[in-house]
Amino acid sequence: MNIITNNRPRPMACFADLPAKVQADFDYVLLADHYSPRFVQYKGEWYDVYDSQTIGPCPRDTNVLGGLGFSQFVGWHGIVSDSFFSGVLFKLCDDDTVIVGRYFS
Repeated sequence: MNIITNNRPRPMACFADLPAKVQADFDYVLLADHYSPRFVQYKGEWYDVYDSQTIGPCPRDTNVLGGLGFSQFVGWHGIVSDSFFSGVLFKLCDDDTVIVGRYFS
């Protein structure tokens, strides 16, 4: 599994700060969450970091996700798959920022 990232934190944006056209893609966000930083733009696409699949701690021999396992993603917090072999990873930082990476095999 290959992971590409520049390891630079990106600021997360609030729903209220997104362009109206982008907000329409995230119509499930509740009014109470309009001012919580949770969105990040990566390679021209907007992602809801809080709506990604959580990657928790797992032993190296864990075998999940269709045989791939999450052990190769140790240190990352969230994942959004765009195919069986690729997707986007998120690593949450302490200050409303997130490090984004891309994985592929």
